[in-house]
Amino acid sequence: MDLEVRHLRAICAIAEAGSISRAAVALKMSQPALAAQLRRIERMFGGALFERGREGARPTQLGEWVLIRARSLLPAFDELRRDGMRYAGRAAERLRIRVGCMSSHLAINVISCLSELFPDADIVARTEEAMDLLPGLLESQRLELATLGDYPGHELSPPPGVAYADVADEPIFVGLAASHPLAAREEIELRDLAGEDWGMHALAEAGHREHFWTACAEQGFEPRVAYSADLSLALDLIASARCVGMFQATSKGYAGIAIRPLAGTPLRFRHMIGWTEQGPVAPRAAELVQAVTRSYWAEVRRAPVYAAWLDRHGPLGRAGHR
Repeated sequence: MDLEVRHLRAICAIAEAGSISRAAVALKMSQPALAAQLRRIERMFGGALFERGREGARPTQLGEWVLIRARSLLPAFDELRRDGMRYAGRAAERLRIRVGCMSSHLAINVISCLSELFPDADIVARTEEAMDLLPGLLESQRLELATLGDYPGHELSPPPGVAYADVADEPIFVGLAASHPLAAREEIELRDLAGEDWGMHALAEAGHREHFWTACAEQGFEPRVAYSADLSLALDLIASARCVGMFQATSKGYAGIAIRPLAGTPLRFRHMIGWTEQGPVAPRAAELVQAVTRSYWAEVRRAPVYAAWLDRHGPLGRAGHR
């Protein structure tokens, strides 16, 4: 007997229902048939997957191990089935658009605009802390759409079968404790932060890191990145004056932290979106880009520091993004 996808579904159903009888109802099987199937599955794995008792069925240590892997495999099988239907020319019951989002304020704009353009579609979003993964997920058609970004000197090129479009160029600001002496300034020179400890996300993309190091080198210093932390910890570290960090200009602010522009805009970022050229987004991609761009600039006006900066400097534009 070979292990089949239905066996994995049966194991997961028993674990979720907490008993063989309730799982049989969910699977539209008889209780004896499911119990017999479970015994055959357990023989394949070489041990009991559940402890049966008056209170129901509880996974054994082996069962927990199998469940972890089954739950990670089943979504891939479902995705394979849906993709197979698409390639066979049969439409799925409902249009499904998978969106990959990097950690940026653009994500909600994209999801909102996509929902308006495709009101009858199921939109499924996933966040990737490491933006570097997203181009590959688009190329392998495990996503239909993604929010992306790059940096001067580290521009992204779309992989085969994928298209990219610019949304906006944005300055990168610095965040420091509200009590920091430099927080009183309207703009801060990057070189004035040479003696500070910096915090940076542990999964920051290579382009971001290299752009940051290059900008610091041009200002005559090598940054000391003392903390590799996620956003939650970084905010606490910055607010407590243990380090400084980089922030998106569209940030609306955090308690205890002053977000300030950098003089001369030495750090910059380009917002983009990417989509599969054979996917459902492609025919309306131009409309989506226009809608997301309008939404982005409307959102900017609700970010006070960035809005004030724009009043003084104006948008960066493509000319400013070398």
